[in-house]
Amino acid sequence: MPTQINRDVGCPNCGFAVRTKMWPGICAQESPGLRESLLRESLFDWRCPQCGYRAQLVYPCLYHDREKAFMIYLVPNGSAGAFKPVDVGERFPQLAQVRKRVVSTPAELKEKILIFEAGLDDFAVELVKYALAGVLDKKHGKKAVRGYFYSASPEEIRFTFFPEGEKEPAVRSTRMEAYRKSREIVRSAPAPDENSFLPVDALTAKNLLEEYRGADGKKEE
Repeated sequence: MPTQINRDVGCPNCGFAVRTKMWPGICAQESPGLRESLLRESLFDWRCPQCGYRAQLVYPCLYHDREKAFMIYLVPNGSAGAFKPVDVGERFPQLAQVRKRVVSTPAELKEKILIFEAGLDDFAVELVKYALAGVLDKKHGKKAVRGYFYSASPEEIRFTFFPEGEKEPAVRSTRMEAYRKSREIVRSAPAPDENSFLPVDALTAKNLLEEYRGADGKKEE
């Protein structure tokens, strides 16, 4: 069963206290309905029954998929990069081989679920996304404010970008060969500490690429 709590949330519009269900712990196998709500990005939708005010109520949530061996910790109100690492693998040896990630928004949580359910390496996916965002900026003059993995097939990998100042998203894809090359870059880097919850995002991709290019330059010397 999922971890469920009930709390009174004051409506910011009318002040009415709304008894609200929250799920700080979700297991994909035990709660497929909650998984679907996360993928629809509706789990954190909130509505005041008194005045009809709607908002997104985001709270800390730990998502666990036992079959595919990954855990994602949603830590809102701040950067996932500022999350203090916890050596989960040492305290819970049974989770040592489980991939553990920390994210800041429901959209990032959804993205990680889709990446891992597709059997992909999120480090490599971030590298491809980082490269495509650069192409979108340089070739089309569209700077992406946000970008998310969308789907993958044996032939291509697809992303949705949200360009600065534009209402409509931009969908971009590239051949899976780009993902395979990114996997080679990831394998050439030191292995990540999978004992802790890690932020794996655009900054991670940028650092990986810079380290790879630096190491490649040293080899040529």
